[in-house]
Amino acid sequence: MARFFSTFERIFKRRTANGSSESDDPIEVLKDSYRDIARLAAQISNHAAKAPYPGVAERLRRIAEEKQAGAELIRAKLVAARQTPAEAALELKSGGNHWERMGLDLSDHSVLETRLLERAARIEEKKPEFAELLRQIVRSQNHHVRAFTDLIARADPQAQQT
Repeated sequence: MARFFSTFERIFKRRTANGSSESDDPIEVLKDSYRDIARLAAQISNHAAKAPYPGVAERLRRIAEEKQAGAELIRAKLVAARQTPAEAALELKSGGNHWERMGLDLSDHSVLETRLLERAARIEEKKPEFAELLRQIVRSQNHHVRAFTDLIARADPQAQQT
């Protein structure tokens, strides 16, 4: 009986690096991915509104828009599959100053990128077109690492802007 449950868990759930369980169902993978990308887009947009300089705010808004565009690609796939992504309340992170917020955004972007690639690998055999969509989103947004790194380098970590 224990072997059955072990096999069941291996087939239907995976443990991610952060310890959470994720489904191997391609639709659920897309729903989770949509939620994660939309959350990060909203967080970055929120940080853009708090940015200390107009040029920085504009750069952050562009990143948030690109993230949201990726979420919309996933939404379109879900709608085509007669599914609707859940619109859950988004838990947005914030820091004490601009420098901390950019660090959070960079970290969350990196975690999300890894998670999307892991999900793509997990669903490759069942739904290669969904897996390719996730990889395409990662490729189209990998320049965000450079953008965040540049913003962090230019931000003053001693500044106490709110």
